[in-house]
Amino acid sequence: MARYRRFDTSRAGISMMGAPSEAGSTMTSGSVPEVIEGARSRRAGLRSAMSGLEYALAAPAPHRVDEWRRGVNVALMALHDVWTRHIVETEAPGAFLDELVGEAPRLSTPAARLRREHNEILGVINRAEKALGQVLLDDNHEVFVDTMRADLTEMLCALAHHRQRGADLIFAAYDVDIGGG
Repeated sequence: MARYRRFDTSRAGISMMGAPSEAGSTMTSGSVPEVIEGARSRRAGLRSAMSGLEYALAAPAPHRVDEWRRGVNVALMALHDVWTRHIVETEAPGAFLDELVGEAPRLSTPAARLRREHNEILGVINRAEKALGQVLLDDNHEVFVDTMRADLTEMLCALAHHRQRGADLIFAAYDVDIGGG
């Protein structure tokens, strides 16, 4: 059975808060299905991990490259964990994307794009973790830091766009605005 339930309870004929939908979820305050609140919470976790990485990347690096690398690595590992959970929760058989496409086949193309983005972003994370773990043999740390900042900032932009496309997909399928969190 799928982990996610129908988001649009109004389509299931729910008009009272606290009443279960035909898919079994209940409404919370403000007539928002519990599953939407869960999605919002997960989005907030991803956004927080993204902010943590951006903060680590912005830290000063001159004369303290090892400390900078440790900070970026810790933030990147946190993002990796959140991102991996995001992939599992959306791509597992019968999970969110399968359920969404089952209910709205017209959205199979944008859903496939999100799946591709999952792998592309995970690849960037893995390559960056590997680079951060390598010993720097030369004294040109500035180039290393600049390259890592550029690559990971570009990845943060890709993550932001991915989150936006995910919100658009949910809205297109269920007419529910999950917010920017």
